[in-house]
Amino acid sequence: MTSSAFDLPAVEDDRDPFFDTAARIAAQIATPVGAPARRASYLRLDGDVLTAIAEYDETGEAFRGRYELPLFPNFERAVITGAIQVIGLSELGNLTPEGAAVVTRHQVRSCALVPVVSGSGVAGVIAVSARDDAGFSESQLCQLASLAELVGLRVGHVAADRALRAEAERTQGLERLKGEFLNIAAHELRSPLGIIVGYVSMLLDGTLTGSDRHTALERIAEKSDEMGRLITDMLETARMEALGVELALAPTDLMTVITDAMAALEPRLGSRHRISTRGRRDPMPVIADHARAVTMVRNLLDNAVKYSPSGGGILVAWTRRGGMCHISVTDHGVGISREQQSMLFTRFGRLVTPETSHIRGTGLGLYIAREIARLHGGDIAVRSEVGRGTTFTITMPLPSDGPPARRLNGAETMNTAVPGNS
Repeated sequence: MTSSAFDLPAVEDDRDPFFDTAARIAAQIATPVGAPARRASYLRLDGDVLTAIAEYDETGEAFRGRYELPLFPNFERAVITGAIQVIGLSELGNLTPEGAAVVTRHQVRSCALVPVVSGSGVAGVIAVSARDDAGFSESQLCQLASLAELVGLRVGHVAADRALRAEAERTQGLERLKGEFLNIAAHELRSPLGIIVGYVSMLLDGTLTGSDRHTALERIAEKSDEMGRLITDMLETARMEALGVELALAPTDLMTVITDAMAALEPRLGSRHRISTRGRRDPMPVIADHARAVTMVRNLLDNAVKYSPSGGGILVAWTRRGGMCHISVTDHGVGISREQQSMLFTRFGRLVTPETSHIRGTGLGLYIAREIARLHGGDIAVRSEVGRGTTFTITMPLPSDGPPARRLNGAETMNTAVPGNS
């Protein structure tokens, strides 16, 4: 075999012609002069299963088989030891029923299993089957081992290339996110900051006196709180996108979460909105990050106030059924059309209509709320009708279903109780 046989084409993924070419070369290497062409395949290792992703047989036949290692001891031995396994005719009678069926189907008289090592472990196996009794020479096995090294290098190259591309895409996404943050910050912070500066200026030059001073301080506090919430939402979103979120999970009563969320919203209610509640006051124990659960409910309440600008009642209701806790927040505001509901939980996904164009916001509140719900093993659903209001419903699992374990951009949440809140 000349060196040109190892000139393998560049590839992009595991099912590319690269591995078909490798299988063809393996068959050529292992075929004695003048003998019928042997069959070869490359099998990728996924856990304890080998899957044929490339095959060469001069008959054109392909099986694309899957081989569970416990049912195929010779394959398993090759993977565990990282050493070539040659199975002769005398050993074929000792195969498992599954192995014997493969041997019969392929008309195998002997075979060589050559591990493909990539990085620190076995990534797959090159399997060459002989339908003749000539066996495999040392020279053939050495050349197959050299081919396996090339395939292993290519497998590692593909994995590294994918990792680099994923990192590049993540970096590009973070750059886009940074740009969006800067635009949102410049636009949304300008208004409350302008109001604060205006009132502070009037307080300093003595323009405001008496009750006007108290009103000014209330407005300054309100706008400072608005800016604080905006900054918090942006930082939380950036953390979710870049690092993932680790939850400080501990036994938590959702009744306390609801109470704390309503108390946090109270300064924003004013005289036009009123909150009513419906549900039994029994404890609703869950495993949750208390602080983030409060943020989740508060964001829904804040959304209800914001999108019912004419005022009205906001109903907070809760119940337990089907192993889940359900918390709903209902307003009687502008509502959301069915076509626009798909945008609701997207990052920066504000719905701008003639009725809502004057309402300020970043479009982060609902996005954060749903991500928090999902990190806890739950979700948020919406039901709405234009002009008649909206209901958002949070579902969270009861502890009998076990503590949640969710991933967000590769960061795994803690699934054991940890004291304290983040």
